[in-house]
Amino acid sequence: MRLGSGLFLLTLVCCSSPRKTGVEEQGTWEPLPMGASPGAGLQVATVFDGQGVLLWGGLGGCTVNGVCGDGARFDLASRTWTPLATQGAPAARTLHTAVWTGQRMLVWGGVGCGDRPQTPCGDGAAYSPSTDSWSALSAQGAPSARGWHSAAWTGRWMLVWGGEEPLQSRVLGDGARYDVEAGAWTPMSGAGAPGARRYHSSVWTGEALMVWGGSGGATKDVALRDGAAYFPDSDTWRPLSSEGAPQGRWAHTAVWTGSRMLVWGGLGCGSDGQDSPRYCEGGAVYDPLQDAWSPMSGKDAPSPRTGHSAVWTGTRMIVWGGASSKCGSGGACSDGAAYDPATDTWTPLRNQGAPSARSGHAGVWTGDSLFIWGGMGSGGSEIALSDGSLFVP
Repeated sequence: MRLGSGLFLLTLVCCSSPRKTGVEEQGTWEPLPMGASPGAGLQVATVFDGQGVLLWGGLGGCTVNGVCGDGARFDLASRTWTPLATQGAPAARTLHTAVWTGQRMLVWGGVGCGDRPQTPCGDGAAYSPSTDSWSALSAQGAPSARGWHSAAWTGRWMLVWGGEEPLQSRVLGDGARYDVEAGAWTPMSGAGAPGARRYHSSVWTGEALMVWGGSGGATKDVALRDGAAYFPDSDTWRPLSSEGAPQGRWAHTAVWTGSRMLVWGGLGCGSDGQDSPRYCEGGAVYDPLQDAWSPMSGKDAPSPRTGHSAVWTGTRMIVWGGASSKCGSGGACSDGAAYDPATDTWTPLRNQGAPSARSGHAGVWTGDSLFIWGGMGSGGSEIALSDGSLFVP
């Protein structure tokens, strides 16, 4: 089933028993307290500001279109919620992006800016936690309105690329750089860029934005298995090798380890025989210095899924939650595992105390814990959850 939020969730209840392994589970879970949490729980843009987690926008039934234009900050030290100012904030939306500059959260794009739920947004704003205030981003030279795009912070620019214009059912293969200090947009070169796509992954390496996979179709998804690296200093693209790359997919995740890109999960690895995309088994490691791919071990890995969260801790990739035909609870997952690229091994996460099964939730690494918020629960309901937890490995 494709949901209005752009997620996929299997509604058939699976009765398989929990996965058992001989590997010792790790970590502890701590429920988040109730408080002035955000109105949305699904597709919430989330960043870590060094001391707390900022959440804004998303789906939650705040308006007639279901989108929200509010947010909140969760302070890790005090374990308390504080609402974000609403004056000057962008219009309510979902499928937007947010990046942290070191001083401000930049929110841009999305869907829901109009009378029609699929009207795309072509604007954004900067939020300053120190002053609890918003300021509009310049619109001159900005990319065309879109959702399902990717964004990254380079230390100087916010990069926005790809996505979809839903009213025209058109996937996009362009983007732009936003200079915060100058308050100006500059188009990204299209020479050598990947083909138009949505549901793709992207990571910032410290030098380049690496884009991989995704769907090349808007009315019917087409799995892609190519990608390219964008170098903003020279405004140039370099294609990534496709030799040894994982099977084409969309709605997967990718993290940057400091030297390699880890790609895992997703949809589109064939068909299940009923005209539905198959969940993707396993993942792969990309080494940009060698321009080479290598497969990830599947032993003790989570079941194939999408809508999960994936973060890099500094030593491991943690995967949790998501939607899968092999999970119970109506297709939503409540388990996960940690992947160590140094040893090519997975270690299951402790399930005791974990949040209820969900997909499409917010997941961000805080420096010592995985912050989980919201998402969509079991049974295919699009009602957003309004709870979360911290996982400490």
